[in-house]
Amino acid sequence: MRIRTGVASAALAGLLAVGMAVPAQADSAGTAQDRSTYSGESARAATGIGAFQTLGDRVHYSHTVQGNINAHGWWKLLRGPRTKAKVTVWLQVKSGSGWKTLKKNDKTVWPGGGSNKRTAAAWKCTNLIQKHTFRSIIDVDLVGYPDDAYKKITDPQTLYCGT
Repeated sequence: MRIRTGVASAALAGLLAVGMAVPAQADSAGTAQDRSTYSGESARAATGIGAFQTLGDRVHYSHTVQGNINAHGWWKLLRGPRTKAKVTVWLQVKSGSGWKTLKKNDKTVWPGGGSNKRTAAAWKCTNLIQKHTFRSIIDVDLVGYPDDAYKKITDPQTLYCGT
């Protein structure tokens, strides 16, 4: 995440201090950051723990297990003590006017992402003919520190995956 300096830094510091979402920043060419990997970002701050981002990818077809869909969640430390966090991921499907959890998984990981620093939730599709809409919810709880209620919700994805 690139952050512009100067006036934008003061605004960012204010957002981090109250735990609000950080808006996308433009790079030096004036274009918005590429968010394809993160599908939305949020930075949080709480007294004594510094700041970190709750990150996750959109629900997608597995690259390793044919017929599965996956959702991943991880976190990035921006400042503060280096610690582990319990990352919980709920993989959900649209059901009527609400959402139904298909799979919930949690894992305690170091910050960063990558296969050994993230939590995965996977679901085996019953068929690849029916279309359904999926999303994930990611919660990051720093080990040994109080938690707030923030949970990241990824953008819905419509995939051919029977449930």
